[in-house]
Formats: sequence, C-alpha cells, structure tokens
Amino acid sequence: MKKLYKRMPSVYFDDYCLRTIKKSDAKDMYEYGKDPEVTQFLNWGPFIMPVEAKKSIQTIFYPRIKEGLPRGYAVIDLKKSKMIGTIDFHSKIINVNGAEVGFVIHKDYWNQGIMSKALNRLIQIGFDYLDYDLIRIKHLKKNVASQKVILKNGFKYIKSEMYILEKRDQVLKDELLTYELTREDYHVNQQS
Repeated sequence: MKKLYKRMPSVYFDDYCLRTIKKSDAKDMYEYGKDPEVTQFLNWGPFIMPVEAKKSIQTIFYPRIKEGLPRGYAVIDLKKSKMIGTIDFHSKIINVNGAEVGFVIHKDYWNQGIMSKALNRLIQIGFDYLDYDLIRIKHLKKNVASQKVILKNGFKYIKSEMYILEKRDQVLKDELLTYELTREDYHVNQQS
C-alpha cells in the first residue's frame, strides 16, 4: 500500500494541476502562508519566516507516507509554474477505511472555483485510486467559503461541536462542522 502513496497520480484541470508536494514548494507556500487572512481558519500560520514553510513540508507532509497516507498535493498554476495552495488527506479516520481532507489556497485565487475542482479530483482519487470507503472534511462555521466548496462536492453535514482554535496571535471560538461523503453516495452522484 505504501507504494500506492508514493506514486500518487498528477491530475490536470483547466490551467491547474495537482501534483505531490515537494520541498522546493516552500517559497510559494510561504507566500500564501504568511497571509493572516488565508490562514485565519487553519490550525497553523500565519508564517513569520520562510523557514517555517520549509519545516512544515518536511515535518508535516513528508512523514505522512509512514502514517499510511499520501504526502499531499500542491495545487499548481500551470501558466505561472507556481504552487498556489495545498489539498490533502491529512488524517486517517479511526476504525474506518477513509481519511480527512484539508485545503488552502492563495488569496489571489479565491472565488474562482479552483478549489471546488481540486476537491472534486481529490475525492475521485480517494475513492477510485486509494479505494477509501469514506472521506470526511471539517470547517469552522465562520469559514463560509470552505463550506461552499464542501457542499458543491456532495458532502453531507454530520455534526457540529464547539471548537477553540489557539493561534499565535488570537484565540478563535467557533462551531466546527463535520461533513462526510461515502463511496456509495459519490458513485450515485457521478451517475446523476
């Protein structure tokens, strides 16, 4: 199975590509990761120094193969040959053949449908390449943009719970909403 995670397929759509994240992506990751608006609802960031982006690729993304997960995808703007975000299966779901998804994208690319299409491709990889039975995704209630991406891709709302996110410069209290998509529902949606 680890070979599967090491050889993740690259996926192309419009002028964008999903490909496995590389250490050389750190400069581009720092560019959007230092933006407090981009990272406001994430459990990391904003970055203060470029070395933080490099360290996150090495200590968060690279070890995932040992954890039985793919390293993660960089979202690439093909016209600019630039990494503009990440989308990945960041955690296994306990006692279920599935994983949880997370994503982030540079502010210059917001509200263009790019992340909705990237998530659509990641879901397809999860069910058809990695053979998952379930994909889960969460967002803070205030993060309406992520909610739109999630709902557009057919996820079903499961639950809400209070969540406290302690950041470097603030504490954010909000509801954490959980959504799931099963392989069966995904294939039914594909046929309709």
